[in-house]
Amino acid sequence: MKQVLVCLLLLVGILGLSVQTVGITAIVEHPALDAVREGIIDVLEENGFKDGDNIVIDFQNAQGSVSTAVAIAKQFISLNAAVMVGIATPSAQALVNASKTIPVVFSAVTDPVSASLVPAFGKNPGNVVGISDMTPVKTQLQLLKLTLPDVETVGVIYNSGEANSVTIREFAKEACDALGLELIDITGSTTAEMVASLNAQINDVDAIYIGTDNTAASSIESISTVALREKIAIVAADIDIARSGGLIGFGFNYYQVGRATGELVVEILKGTPPSELETKILGQDSLILFVNTDIAEEIGVEIPQSVLDLANLIVTDGVETER
Repeated sequence: MKQVLVCLLLLVGILGLSVQTVGITAIVEHPALDAVREGIIDVLEENGFKDGDNIVIDFQNAQGSVSTAVAIAKQFISLNAAVMVGIATPSAQALVNASKTIPVVFSAVTDPVSASLVPAFGKNPGNVVGISDMTPVKTQLQLLKLTLPDVETVGVIYNSGEANSVTIREFAKEACDALGLELIDITGSTTAEMVASLNAQINDVDAIYIGTDNTAASSIESISTVALREKIAIVAADIDIARSGGLIGFGFNYYQVGRATGELVVEILKGTPPSELETKILGQDSLILFVNTDIAEEIGVEIPQSVLDLANLIVTDGVETER
């Protein structure tokens, strides 16, 4: 792929053509972040920006490494990218820290202000703009309490090194306090650490909450194996996390997050400075409620009809149905 990119750039130089590079990087690859990338690329194509035609899309996966994310940012700068796109907080931070001139668009970042990407939501001076996936943590925990009324302790699984996850944890603590629940931190910076922490604390929790944590998303199959073994329900802020063993998922359609991000990239490629565009949270109409009745039966939980009536996606007998 890199050899093809280099050859294309050399050909462009020889022929004097104008092809812009769009650098896209994600901290890891998992279904939600992959859906963001797909949404971005689809919107670019729909607006006449096609990879290999009048733009070059260079996608790089940091494989969960911050140092690799930094190296990717430097590579994009060396290519004189027209715009750099960072999917998830660590990758976005690497791009923002690397350049104050090349336009940077971030996506799937929970709290871009606390992550020091932008000073505020709305329009900002400088070269950075993007889409936040600030998830409705309180609502998610209210769903947990409604579905599991006897729950007293909630284990929150997250990587304390991810700024977005720390923010979600703080919101979860506030929500748990308001709902009379005790929060227990289950942390790890790698899959192995996270699963080890879960195994050590699984008997201390009545339910598990997972926010939009990238390490947890990459570890969800191992996490769900432990939870199902102990008949502990998982409630997630990411539908794709929930699909891998969760009882309930309530979160954004990440393909729509990507499309909203793609619209910003299109505007920049057309010449609009990032300072004239708005950083925003995706609309609440993009939220989806996922319920898995098979998991409910397996762990002995009866899901209230009021929750089932609100569900957009329901899994029954191994089949996911959209409503």
